[in-house]
Amino acid sequence: MKNFYHILGLSFDPAPEQQLIEAAYRALVKLYHPDVYKGDKKSLKRKINEINEAYETLCDSKKRKDYDKNLKNFQIEKSFQLTDDEFEDKDLFNSKYIDDDWEIALLVYPELENIKENLLKYSFKLSFQFQFYLLETKEFNKLNDVENRFISAFLERKFGTSFEIKSLSKFLIENNYKKNAKYLNKLIQVLGNRSENRIIKTFFKQFPEIENVFTNQQYVKKKVNYTNFFEKYQNHLLTLLVIFLIIFILIIASG
Repeated sequence: MKNFYHILGLSFDPAPEQQLIEAAYRALVKLYHPDVYKGDKKSLKRKINEINEAYETLCDSKKRKDYDKNLKNFQIEKSFQLTDDEFEDKDLFNSKYIDDDWEIALLVYPELENIKENLLKYSFKLSFQFQFYLLETKEFNKLNDVENRFISAFLERKFGTSFEIKSLSKFLIENNYKKNAKYLNKLIQVLGNRSENRIIKTFFKQFPEIENVFTNQQYVKKKVNYTNFFEKYQNHLLTLLVIFLIIFILIIASG
């Protein structure tokens, strides 16, 4: 069963809004325009047909409801089902049709270059799709959310829906452990997501040096997240503390 969400570069869970589906479709149509796509015509026709088929189903509320039900049942029965494609996409694109507009975007959002380089670690296609999507939707003010959305969809497509495995695969790719990521991908294809604990345990048994680095990085991230949370909401927390203190004093006084 084809995963139409993955064809459009989206995740099935959480369910994307209609606006996001339409934007992803428009970006892909531009990405696979004959002037941009440098692959063979037969491959181009197949990809365009898949994109149109996915969009026609997901943009129709009744068709999408039926499709989502079937897809969910299929994923339960075949939780091991992942793409058979190689880990890295081999699609080739002509960058000259996007360079001018992208250079203008970089003047306002110079951090786009770092995001693009990070996405290139996943695949050339993913980086291009990110660029086309932003230029199509103008959602530059949400560029980090857009980046995370594309990465999440890629990881779901290649490694399944397990949060723990997706976190590990993200770490492997972004730290250039690509051979190790391919090994993890193979484990999932053979064993499925339901064996996630054993997969991770087996993976770290094979690569204990990676486990140490990964564990330390996760600890640092959690520490940073807690710090950021407190900094972001410290005024609200202090306000709540004062309110509780006043209530406590009133209760003592009334007693």
